[in-house]
Amino acid sequence: MTTHTTRPPLGNDATLGVACLGITHPHTSGRVRALQRLPNARMLGAADDSPLLQPFCDALGLTPRSKQEILDDPDVHVVYVHSKSYAMADLTIEALEAGKAVLCEKPAGRNSADARRIVEAVERTGGIVQVGYCWRYSPSVDKMQEVLQSGRLGKVLQVRAHGGCSHDEADTNHMKQPGDIGGAMFVISCHLFDRVIHHFGMPRSVNARITKFPGAMGPTSREDAAGAVLNYDDKIVVVDFFSWDSLPWLEAWDITAYGTAGMMSSRPSPSSYKIFDNGTVDGHREGWTEWSETGFPINWASKKTVYSPELAEIGNPVFFDRELSHFNKSVREGAPVVIPATQALNISTLIEALFASSAQAGSEVFL
Repeated sequence: MTTHTTRPPLGNDATLGVACLGITHPHTSGRVRALQRLPNARMLGAADDSPLLQPFCDALGLTPRSKQEILDDPDVHVVYVHSKSYAMADLTIEALEAGKAVLCEKPAGRNSADARRIVEAVERTGGIVQVGYCWRYSPSVDKMQEVLQSGRLGKVLQVRAHGGCSHDEADTNHMKQPGDIGGAMFVISCHLFDRVIHHFGMPRSVNARITKFPGAMGPTSREDAAGAVLNYDDKIVVVDFFSWDSLPWLEAWDITAYGTAGMMSSRPSPSSYKIFDNGTVDGHREGWTEWSETGFPINWASKKTVYSPELAEIGNPVFFDRELSHFNKSVREGAPVVIPATQALNISTLIEALFASSAQAGSEVFL
């Protein structure tokens, strides 16, 4: 296969051209609108075999194009890969080989094999791929990373993490794509494991139970609930995930770290955190610190549309705007990619280990 040289950083004066390869993911409209708000940038069309392409383009003011037209267009600097999971790796690799930077929607393929192919293509082409783990851009996530790295909590020996899937999305086709590692316990929980790996790295081994209860929620959905222990040399991270969360998206999501000098709980949206200091670390008096982000009460998920008939499109733009600000700097200035393809590979590898452990009645699986 021919190796193509990726373009140098675009610079801040040029107009950034972006096009979509795939439009069926519910995050697509949110990212397109974020780009349309960005100064000195423009959308240059979208391609997809889906009959939803024309309604999508009509609603967003885009031009339908073929995949090859987009790949051959020198004015397209960035491709948004927002296809079904089975096509994510192929489209990302084709775009890299055409010299485009890529923002690939999570989880960047069906499994770790797909993610590994993307990693290898980035290494081969020297290209830019950012994976769309947009929930990472919550201020509470940055604060937790800062607190953990500072040693403010002392030795963190235990962590508890919870996530869930809302709006009965667990029984939609989006969660039942052939070849995917799992359903909601892959396509949605991957956001949670992105944070776990971001804060604590990859575990040494895992024990997990991933369960579908007979007759509880119908025969076609995959997982109902999951629990896992991630084993590190210096801590235990206990993770649970619920496929039928009654709250609209992120309200129940939480990571709490317990240390010898304090504890911290962090939620991504509405963004908030709580820290308890026991007073033994210099500069931090004993007591609680609480923070919540000021913002308009716009739900993460909004409404179903003619171009998103199965899943509600995203209504709250804040994560997409923050994500694009970082990605724009990577494309224009060569800044480091915040969430590279290697992170997507780690996440898929970890989730595969959880399913392998569950298939062995919770036996320990080493990574």
